[in-house]
Amino acid sequence: MKHAKLLAVAALSALSATILADCNDSSRLEATGKTVLSIHPLFVSQQPEMVSGFRSDRSHEREDGRGGAFEAVLFGSRTTSGKDLARYFFYDGLEQLTVAEVGPVPGEAGFGFQNLLAQNFNVFTIDGDFASTITIDPQQSVIGLGLYDRQSFWKNHDNGRGFWLSVSTSIQHVKNTMNFCEFVSNDGGGVNEAANEFAFANMTEAFAQPDWCFGKICAGSSMKKTGLADIEFKVGYEWLQLDPAHMESYIGLVIPTGNKNKGVYVFEPIVGRGKYAGIMFGSSLGLEIWNSEMGDKNIRFELANHTEILFKRDQVRSFDLKHRPWSRYLPVYVTQEQALEALSLVGTDPLHAQNMSTPGINVFTQKLQVKPGLTHDINTGFVFTWNRFQAEVGYNFLAKRAEIVEFDCPWQPVVALKHFLGAGQTNPIRTIHGNPYYEQIVDSIAGTFPFPVPPVEGIRLIPVPAANFETVVITQADIDLNTASTPAILTNTLYGTLGFDLKDREYPLFGNVGGSFTFSKSNDAAPRRWVLWAKMGFSY
Repeated sequence: MKHAKLLAVAALSALSATILADCNDSSRLEATGKTVLSIHPLFVSQQPEMVSGFRSDRSHEREDGRGGAFEAVLFGSRTTSGKDLARYFFYDGLEQLTVAEVGPVPGEAGFGFQNLLAQNFNVFTIDGDFASTITIDPQQSVIGLGLYDRQSFWKNHDNGRGFWLSVSTSIQHVKNTMNFCEFVSNDGGGVNEAANEFAFANMTEAFAQPDWCFGKICAGSSMKKTGLADIEFKVGYEWLQLDPAHMESYIGLVIPTGNKNKGVYVFEPIVGRGKYAGIMFGSSLGLEIWNSEMGDKNIRFELANHTEILFKRDQVRSFDLKHRPWSRYLPVYVTQEQALEALSLVGTDPLHAQNMSTPGINVFTQKLQVKPGLTHDINTGFVFTWNRFQAEVGYNFLAKRAEIVEFDCPWQPVVALKHFLGAGQTNPIRTIHGNPYYEQIVDSIAGTFPFPVPPVEGIRLIPVPAANFETVVITQADIDLNTASTPAILTNTLYGTLGFDLKDREYPLFGNVGGSFTFSKSNDAAPRRWVLWAKMGFSY
């Protein structure tokens, strides 16, 4: 009866997790236009490639042994959801973006409804009518070697209780590829080098321009990182370790040893959790639910809960202005002095005066305080053993809170968005699209307000002259730090293994090969991916 209750609770937990993970497609809009993606790492607590076939019973397999067990796991992974990740990094859930070099006034030659205005990215051509379409197909692949050792101590064999220590880590090679592709429908007659100090012929060149310190997109090659992933150290207590059941709980530390995001490129490879330290706690239980009459076959149910809390730390992140996706790439004047310098060039070099600016990505990328917070993982599995043969199937549910991003230092309101016409003029409402209704010259209507004063002449509203620069500087209230955070995710993972269990040896051996597939319906921040592994271990 007790066994039936435990199974009912476990089944209800798994069912609830699946229902929570089945969110509406509209939630994808909560994870679009993002500047960074934190993917949950492999070979960490309660992930299938670590826990399958290696639980507390391994420490007690060797009779009169030291109560220890060790496993080595060779694993590989690859994402399968390039379009999902394209929607995540592009904005408004788009999988491709159109680019055009056009003027700011409706009715002008070349006017269109492009997604990106080419001039915002320093694309200037001789004919002034460049047009292209850009796509990305981001992928991540990982190859790693995981190591996990567990040692019991202060064991009370009569009661089946005792303490244990464990340490685990992995060496990983992470490769991220954006697969950036550009189809140029009109090359505009080639690059116009006279238009700007930094002029480029297309978006492929623009996203790699040397004047950008951050936010580049690697078009021609993959970005790779190899290193030691985070170390997990745990201290646990076995409340029960007797056939046909076991139960334990633990606390532990996440010791950061990997790397963190530098912000230079979009979708940089990260080994580990991103250099975050943290604490963890959890519990697990196992229960034999069936045994054959001959005693050579049995089925065991395993349930584990794991929670970790990562502490905040400095991270380099890019961000947008509120309600203006990709505004991080808009050209800006970093000070009023720069705007006045552009104004001074109108008489001698009008083209330079129009295009002189600072890349917005260099300003809208800063060191921020990022707090990942809480992650909770539930793993359930059914283990079938027949003599030396062992198989396991299971389900893993992961819930991760959205990152909280805050300024490390207060934002300094000294920057303003350059107007399309430049010459020291600014435009506080412009967007990355080059929307003509935001870019055109706007005057107020002459009238008698406040009544009944005499009529007032119209006032120039946009563009704002350099003399009024301080009235349109960007304040901290204009910034959307949510664009610099990875949103909350809910993921589902199905897995299975086949292996052997050699207990009748001086040092009992075990091994298995397995695979898993992770998917999510919550949003595009959790890429679908498969993982394959092969593991060997022994008890000592």
